[in-house]
Amino acid sequence: MRRDLSFLLVAVTALAAACSKDIPAAESDVEQLPPQQILSDVGADSRAFSVASADGTQITGQVDVPMGGDGREPVVVLSAGTGLFDRDVVLGNSGTERDAMFADLARRFTQAGIAVVRYDRRGVRYRPADGQMLDKAVSGTSTVESQRDDLGAVYDLVRTEFGGPTACIALFGHSEGLQHIAGLAAADAAAPDLVVGIGGPLQAPADVFRWQLSERDGFSLHQMDADDDGVTTNEEVREGLSGTPSAVSGKLQPYLHPSGKWTPGAIARKMAGQKMNYEVAQLQALAMPPTAPYPDAKTPMAQYIWFQNWYTDDVPVAAKLAAWNVPMLLYYGDRDSQVRYEFQKPVAEAFLGNRAEMHILPGLGHSLGPHVLFGPMDEAAADALVARTAAILNERCAS
Repeated sequence: MRRDLSFLLVAVTALAAACSKDIPAAESDVEQLPPQQILSDVGADSRAFSVASADGTQITGQVDVPMGGDGREPVVVLSAGTGLFDRDVVLGNSGTERDAMFADLARRFTQAGIAVVRYDRRGVRYRPADGQMLDKAVSGTSTVESQRDDLGAVYDLVRTEFGGPTACIALFGHSEGLQHIAGLAAADAAAPDLVVGIGGPLQAPADVFRWQLSERDGFSLHQMDADDDGVTTNEEVREGLSGTPSAVSGKLQPYLHPSGKWTPGAIARKMAGQKMNYEVAQLQALAMPPTAPYPDAKTPMAQYIWFQNWYTDDVPVAAKLAAWNVPMLLYYGDRDSQVRYEFQKPVAEAFLGNRAEMHILPGLGHSLGPHVLFGPMDEAAADALVARTAAILNERCAS
């Protein structure tokens, strides 16, 4: 089952390698953050917080406020996607500070006069002095519902601290983070003023996962047919693989056909084999005890029921979001390896109608960077997203 996790998010393994032994629970004191050389501290007044989730688990994070802010400015709450992420969400492959995707966004938002709230996934310790980043006893309690509740606890805290019922708030989700936001909508939480998504699924989770495991390669092989003659040659694979969803595998050899070309029949047979593998993996996953650690006890990121949900949840995310009559600002890269805009558009139209403002950005991937999965975000795309978010919030929340 470890292979399936890589389809959800390859980046999980980077943090998992640092989480090799039992460690004490994270600190829960509210405190001013010490000076740190990270992007989010540029032009912002930052402080740490801790808040209890529905089951009593302490969720830690930080508030980044524009310098001179008075607690009444608009605020964006950032919800991360699949992975053992802390509040910075390091999801880049550039080797620069901008790989910290949420820290980078926090800097941009605060410079635009908007406060930012971001938090650590339960069980993930932020910059621990002992270097041990994971509290297994806590991280292993994560479920779909607990992740919704964790976000809900942070959201409630923000509404209290930034003006109560009159607070001007956007909920921002990257990838699976949009599902946590949709969970709040389905649970009748108070509507924010705006929902923002990057690479967020609007289809049902089961449809997204089925595509990733059994249809992505067929989709990509057809994409690589540069001359549209119905046949994808190995030369076209060599030239085109890096711009397709299947580039997320990081491997060329599996996409080179022994005969030198992929006919429609060959692609169909490959997809049929992957569908069979998917069905076997589904049976194996659903046979696991729901409370077993996923992916294993060595590095638990959730209970198995969270993983099983990817096979069983057939309710469109957009149907849940539709409970809120607010603008939905949705961004997708046309090279996204995880969530394809082609499948999200009709779902958005069916459930969200003119509430959804969808932006399809050419040449960008799942994190709005040039890579199909990883960041950092393209500078122009990040600036445009922040500017559009600020414009909507300022219009809706003008007093």
